[in-house]
Amino acid sequence: MKKIMIALGAEKTEQQSTAFACYLARLTGSRLTGVFLEDLPTEDVPGVKFAYGSVFVETIDTGNVPETEFKGRAVAENISAFKRYCEEQGVDCQIHRDQGVPDAELIGESRYADIIITPPGLFASSPLEVPAGLVKELLAKSECPVMIAPHHAEPVNKILFAYDGNASSVFAIKQFTYLFPELKDAEITVLQANKDAVFSGDQKEKLYEYLKEHYHRIDFKDLRGKPEDELFDYTLRQRSACLVMGAFGRNWLSRLFKASTADLLIKINNLPVFIAHPMV
Repeated sequence: MKKIMIALGAEKTEQQSTAFACYLARLTGSRLTGVFLEDLPTEDVPGVKFAYGSVFVETIDTGNVPETEFKGRAVAENISAFKRYCEEQGVDCQIHRDQGVPDAELIGESRYADIIITPPGLFASSPLEVPAGLVKELLAKSECPVMIAPHHAEPVNKILFAYDGNASSVFAIKQFTYLFPELKDAEITVLQANKDAVFSGDQKEKLYEYLKEHYHRIDFKDLRGKPEDELFDYTLRQRSACLVMGAFGRNWLSRLFKASTADLLIKINNLPVFIAHPMV
């Protein structure tokens, strides 16, 4: 992997997400691109007005509005702080400053990245709106894998592969493995996450055969019960780990983020979540 992107709100600092992105950049020897998203106000439209019996067009100039100047200074300071932190961490970085509709800009950037890292609350209106709407949009439409950054950056020593026997979960496992060969010594746990929670002998043998070519320590664990609840109950108790999952179908992903357990994981847990799905 050579190109890691991190999505950042241009006016808000995300120290822990940046720290995690720098950790991955150092781990993989990659350049880190900071994508600073600015949610610009709707362009003011000159209005037709009447005065003294005549019609005139009012011209609006917002270029020197104090609020605009304040936001501009905040963006510049955040970009400078990002550059300084990357330099302190020994990470090569570059900046993309995207001014426009954040979701459209970010989806466009994803086409040219190996992976995009995002804070869970990117452009959230409040801490309760996590994962944010922009993050859900990115997960559904991104053209590269997405990593939801943890609230506290820690080295990854354990990898949790969520597996349901479908192509999407295997695709995510392979994408993660291709992108992070440096984690070959991490502890691997394959979580069987479906209602029956029984690995067929043939599936387990084939998956193990693939994984042993890339990893040294591999374990399989059955999770019985409702997939969403059991998977996130297990991961909620993990530390220094990364959860890897496919979309399990777009509808499954949509249901997942309506579940209180999924919201709880992203709101309070310290697990990065890697999600990849084949392009349709």
